[in-house]
Amino acid sequence: MDIGTGTADIGYFWAALLGLIQGLTEFLPVSSSGHLALIEHLGLGHEAPPAFDAFLHFATLGVVLAYFRRSILWYWHNGREAIWFAVAGTVPAALIGLACKEFFEALRQSPAMICLGLLVTASALATAEMRKNPTLPLRDLGWSGAVVVGLFQALALAPGISRSGLTIAGGMLCGTDRAEAFRFSFMLSIPAVLGAAGLHGLEMLRHGAPADSFAGGTGIGPLLLGMAAAAAAGGFALALLERLVVGGRLVWFAGYCCLAALAGLVYFSLRATTS
Repeated sequence: MDIGTGTADIGYFWAALLGLIQGLTEFLPVSSSGHLALIEHLGLGHEAPPAFDAFLHFATLGVVLAYFRRSILWYWHNGREAIWFAVAGTVPAALIGLACKEFFEALRQSPAMICLGLLVTASALATAEMRKNPTLPLRDLGWSGAVVVGLFQALALAPGISRSGLTIAGGMLCGTDRAEAFRFSFMLSIPAVLGAAGLHGLEMLRHGAPADSFAGGTGIGPLLLGMAAAAAAGGFALALLERLVVGGRLVWFAGYCCLAALAGLVYFSLRATTS
């Protein structure tokens, strides 16, 4: 059964399943785009309708705003430079994403490149864990550090490379305290998601998309269910990730990404030789 084709009603079951996948893999450092692309290459389903996917991202964005509301307000009143660091850190990904959009889309068509992206994620997480006692407060990250973390985020435009994993690792490698690196990673996601959703909406309007396409090619019921599933799974994933980051257990995710990548490389190599 197809997960979705971009035009057909994807139904309640697949809407909920896609929401759960989005909520879990969007926040955990395992690359949501990489997992969904590998699912497509395995023939287990098709990519979600673009507008439906955008609504799921809005749901997970709401989770980020709710989860970090106190931290964002604290930074606004006591350390506003951290918010400007998040804006500065968004610039590299925005510029590189606009300039190299077709290149990154082409990478999605190669299972081998997706698996290599997972290995990059594993390497970054393992390297960050070897950084001894990162203790700097976020305000000491500086503009140069913010741009460095932003470049790590730009790497995550490639499928298989986790945005949360790379930005948390980047913050820790710059010496930022684990908990603050975790918070900064998701502060960076706010302008990134808003910008991507805005560009998507403008593109749909420019091409004269029909009104029903803004519901993701599905009914309002499955759409709301998918968003609710993404929000619930996202809240759970954020709480779990915070505990693991602060507890120094990012290596668990590094091990998972490494195993998934190696399994994928072996499987797709064998399939290519037998086809």
